[in-house]
Amino acid sequence: MVRLGRYVLAPLAGLLLAGASTAQEMTDVGTPRNETLIVQTFDGKSANPDVQNPLNQYAIWRGFRELGWSFLWEMDTATGQSYPELAAGPVEVLNPEHTKFRIKIRPGVFWSDGVEFTVDDLIYTLDTSFKYKDKLTFVARTTNYVKPDSWSKVDNYTMDIETVSPAYDFQTVLGVYTWGSLFVPVPKHIFEGQGDNVVTYKNTNAVTLGPYKIKEFDPNGFWQLWELRDDWQRSGWGNLGTPKPKYVLYKDFGAEETRTLAFVQNQYDVDTFMSPDSIAAAKARNPAIETFSPTLPYHDMNDACSYGIYFNQQKSPYDLPEVRWALALTVNLQQVAISAVSGQFKASALPLADTPITDPVFYQPMLEFLNGLTLSDGYKPFDAGFGDGMVAALKAQGIPEADLPTGDAVKQGFGQGWWKFDPAQAEKLLGSVGIKKGADGFYTKPDGSPWTLDFVIPADWNKVMQRTGFSIADSWKKAGFNVTARQADNGEFTTVQNTNAKLDLMVNWSTSCTYNSNWFNSWNSFSDAFVKPADSNEPLQGNYVRVTDPEIFKLVQDSKSLEIGSEPFVANGIEIAKKLTSGMQLINLMNIPTTIPTNSTYWKNYPKQENFYAAPYTWWSSFKKTIVNIEPTGK
Repeated sequence: MVRLGRYVLAPLAGLLLAGASTAQEMTDVGTPRNETLIVQTFDGKSANPDVQNPLNQYAIWRGFRELGWSFLWEMDTATGQSYPELAAGPVEVLNPEHTKFRIKIRPGVFWSDGVEFTVDDLIYTLDTSFKYKDKLTFVARTTNYVKPDSWSKVDNYTMDIETVSPAYDFQTVLGVYTWGSLFVPVPKHIFEGQGDNVVTYKNTNAVTLGPYKIKEFDPNGFWQLWELRDDWQRSGWGNLGTPKPKYVLYKDFGAEETRTLAFVQNQYDVDTFMSPDSIAAAKARNPAIETFSPTLPYHDMNDACSYGIYFNQQKSPYDLPEVRWALALTVNLQQVAISAVSGQFKASALPLADTPITDPVFYQPMLEFLNGLTLSDGYKPFDAGFGDGMVAALKAQGIPEADLPTGDAVKQGFGQGWWKFDPAQAEKLLGSVGIKKGADGFYTKPDGSPWTLDFVIPADWNKVMQRTGFSIADSWKKAGFNVTARQADNGEFTTVQNTNAKLDLMVNWSTSCTYNSNWFNSWNSFSDAFVKPADSNEPLQGNYVRVTDPEIFKLVQDSKSLEIGSEPFVANGIEIAKKLTSGMQLINLMNIPTTIPTNSTYWKNYPKQENFYAAPYTWWSSFKKTIVNIEPTGK
């Protein structure tokens, strides 16, 4: 068999027609189809598939954190509660100040090459992270959190460690908060022989701690194949349950048009952010294809993150709140939602997602603030009736009434409200800072020179957010902004996010990820330590919203000594949210509509609305819950 990137060439006699059934149908990577769970990669093609060192940034979205790595503590994404994985139990707090801790790990956990995992691996990971912190690219949070040289070995399964400041969020910083962990243990017996070369060490064909090991990967970056370890019970999460697939294949099936056809033909089992119209077309052709819920909004809306528009608010004219508010009031979110996701979304006006977990903690206590929010000229921008408007618009589009929410379910489905669509008010705000329309109908800078907005959006690797970005740009252009929606691949997109000199505007999700009352994991980097000059080419390590407000910085700093989830801690989070919102420091749009259709031809019992045992995301570490809960169909 010859492998060429995304494709495999096989002898003609061995080819199978798509969707055909045989006694032993094989995948194009040589594994039995009925033993292989196949998922579309989150990030499309990887540029450097041989780079697998978790101390550096690399393509983590293709099974490493989901199958290969294991963490001290994991997150139950159905409840928002942390639980021990490698750890033997909760972290032990050793002093009243919450700066000294004891970690105990489970004995009998082994790396995939048969070497036992001990605290020596944790200590080596910490030693290396601190020694090379200025050269490694994935250790900044840990090295700013843990006190240098504070860790010590008690025995093979016990260690003590200190933090720089009081740390009530220890388990979710050294463990998992949402998508994965900022602290990934590496095998000392593999890495220590690299010496100073550890900073450039690729770690190709990595030794793993989870139940799966790398069997093969495409050197061109289109796919990665994982195989269940023979000794999976001795792995980092082998105690969670029996992993059902013998193999898991992460594969990029190409542009959405191509992969939709492959999905219909049962070539893979779980997609990632397929657009709603493609899902509808696929369901019409294959009854095994299902959405998260059979009724609107059809998809899971419980991601920790939300889509938002990010500014370089250190750069003129985005440093002016009037400009930022004008851009918010010219986003016709109702039309954006219908055009981009067929109305299958949930609006979130605050800078965090509105979910069943965050709603009672943040949204309900802030409704009075939203309804009473007033701009400097007395204008009230909040539209509490946004959801009712969505229902009316979708009904006019021909959506059956049986599929539309009514009563209290309207706000549960479409959110508590959003900002008014008011181009006239936006023009008034812009005029107050000297920005007016030129003869061509587009807004100009205060000196009369042309103003072109560079709006960065994802390319095909995130089709849903790409379409959302195009629709926002269309809304702005109609309102008089000369905007260019520039598509970027995953690598460039991240570079723009992290580099002041490259960012004017972008649609993103990076700093609006709050899963429960612990807002700190999302906003902890709001600090002057993460502020760089407006035109800097030096990569940011956080604070991608470009917050410069010292009052927000103080609220974050003061919260470090507060217990996570306590009333004062939540109150500080609410104050930060108020400041971000009143200054429109980012335009939060909607909960991420995780449009993830599944195909039950070969596997069943995926997480669904009525069977919500875990978030249904194949790119979060909690995908392990899916791995142990799905069942083969017998086909």
